[in-house]
Amino acid sequence: MKRIIIALAVVVVLAAGAGIAVVMNTDNGGAVLTASGADHTVSRAVVEKQAKDHPYRDEKPDSVSCAGGLQAKNGESVQCTAVYKGKSRPMTISVSGVDGDEVTVDFAVLENSE
Repeated sequence: MKRIIIALAVVVVLAAGAGIAVVMNTDNGGAVLTASGADHTVSRAVVEKQAKDHPYRDEKPDSVSCAGGLQAKNGESVQCTAVYKGKSRPMTISVSGVDGDEVTVDFAVLENSE
């Protein structure tokens, strides 16, 4: 949990200098995904589907594309791109808890503060 907070603090500081706001979307309590396989990961397809089904400011993205799957380890994250009404926004999906094969994740979206 400390790594997530530190990582998000770094993103906020860097984003502030670039005129970008970080919006954590934890209103819905994140999501619980299922890890599988020898490498204990959540597949890229599952991560993308859950991100697409997760609303941001009461709006679900039209599409989500992620760099890969997500390892079931606290503090792990994957970078994604979410498209809302034709506008791409960076999204970070971070592991906030692991209980066996159940992986709790939170979503963070970067947006221009203009």
